[in-house]
Order: sequence, then C-alpha cells, then structure tokens
Amino acid sequence: MTDTATPYLADQAPTEPLAHNRTLWALGLGGLIPFVALSAVLIYAGRDFIAFDKLVLAFTAYSAVILSFLGGIRWGASLMTGVRTRGTLVLSVVPSIMAWILVLVPAPWCFAGFALAFLAQGAWDIAAIRRGQLPAEFGRLRLVLTAVVVLCEIAATLSTL
Repeated sequence: MTDTATPYLADQAPTEPLAHNRTLWALGLGGLIPFVALSAVLIYAGRDFIAFDKLVLAFTAYSAVILSFLGGIRWGASLMTGVRTRGTLVLSVVPSIMAWILVLVPAPWCFAGFALAFLAQGAWDIAAIRRGQLPAEFGRLRLVLTAVVVLCEIAATLSTL
C-alpha cells in the first residue's frame, strides 16, 4: 500500500470525538507536567543547581520517553490503517533513535535537539492528519502538546547556555 491509500481510521467515526475525550486530554496535559516543572527548575536554578546533572538527566530521559512514544503512535497507526509503506515504518522508529542519541548529548544542545525533534514529529503528525491517516480531532491535541513541549525545550536550552 502507499501513503495515499484510504486509511482505516478515516473510515471510522469515533464513538466519542477526540476533541471532547476528557481522558485523552487529561493524560496529554498531565504528560506536560514534567516538561513544565523541569524547565521551570532549570530556569530558576540554572547550572548552579547542586543537582544540575540529575536535573538534565531527568529532563532528557523524560523527553526521550515521550518522543519514543510519539513514534510508537505512528507505528501503531500504520498497523491499524494498513498504510505500511517502508518509509512510514522506518520514519516511525526515527524518534526513538533520535531520542537515544540526544540523551547522550550534553546540555544545552540536547534540549535544542529535542525541540527540533518534537517539531519534526509534530509536523509529520499534522501532515498525516491532513492525509486522513490519523483522526482529525488528534490534530488540536498534538498542536497544543507540541507547542508547550517545544517551548519548554527552548527554555531549557536558553537556561543552560
């Protein structure tokens, strides 16, 4: 199949629109708490914080987990939609590989790398939504979450220069 095939998800009306799914939004917004909290501590304490190295590790580890999760969403969607092109499957594992590499990169560059990686993943997801490969209601959630995460990564970058 190609990336332009009629996807399974687009053919199905959701039983509860994602835009109104409280659980989905609660989990998504709850997932922002570590990003906001860790970037706030970095802004406040900076490199002088006694546990700076642990703070950077906590932030990059969480960033890596979430970026890998987003790649997993695309892998799962390709299985559900039948859009299983080599390109889609390969691209769905790139976030995990990038996350693993970025965990090994020192601050502030790890945070800058994560900001770019989350932007790229968000753009790919929005493109898939526009092609009907992911539910349209997922777009608003992804935009909100991606915007906050990227801002937190940028704040972490600037506070650790």
